[in-house]
Amino acid sequence: MSSLDELLRQEQQKLKLAFEEASTKFATPDDIALYREEAVKRFLRRFFPPAYQIGKGEIIDSKGKRSAQIDVVICTPYHPFTISESGTGLFFSEGIACAVEVKSDLSGKEELERGLRQIWSVKKLERKPLGGDLMFGNEYAQERLKRIPAVLFGYRAPSLVTLKTNIMEIHDKLGISIEEQVDAVVALEKGVIHNIKDPRDNLVITAGKERRLGLVGLVGDENLMGFLSCLSAIVPREVRMAPITLLYVGVLRKRSVKVV
Repeated sequence: MSSLDELLRQEQQKLKLAFEEASTKFATPDDIALYREEAVKRFLRRFFPPAYQIGKGEIIDSKGKRSAQIDVVICTPYHPFTISESGTGLFFSEGIACAVEVKSDLSGKEELERGLRQIWSVKKLERKPLGGDLMFGNEYAQERLKRIPAVLFGYRAPSLVTLKTNIMEIHDKLGISIEEQVDAVVALEKGVIHNIKDPRDNLVITAGKERRLGLVGLVGDENLMGFLSCLSAIVPREVRMAPITLLYVGVLRKRSVKVV
């Protein structure tokens, strides 16, 4: 076993313990949820470069659309420092590496639907390039850069087969287009479900000799490795030359400046 495998096993045990401790340390649902969100953030801070800020809050785009409040917002190095001392902030879509919604239990359809609705509010937003930006990857990878990567993270869950069925039913019920669907669902105790939305996706999962598309579950007991692998695949590969706030300053000027 490699040192990374052992490290991630230890991290997974820490995360499980933190989720279990939350319900014994705190009495209110809000405090329990906050404790679990912070546990996920601590894990991510250990494995993302220091230049990536991690907070929580709402995300806006340059057209004025706004997401619901998201539990974990991972910012690229190009995002301005808008996170308050409490860890909350208002975030600009072009500077988001990934959004992660945290749920304690994905077994019930009601809680799963709440999480998928939160993710949907993020996927409706747009990311725009500015002059001189460099976007890496094939044609499909660059198309995906127009939307924010978003993952649903849960502690407890049913079997991945049942979870996949429930996700598909909720997507159909809500009428969520494939481009606005969740990119992956991580069930800490069960495995990872990837959403491979297009044959041009670089992620290739096969069953026998057949490539699988759509919701594809990978069952395993080292699911933090799967979580990190998922993030490494969907986090934008880009170099931004101009401050992303230019998009928003321009919009504000058009709204507030009067020529006389």
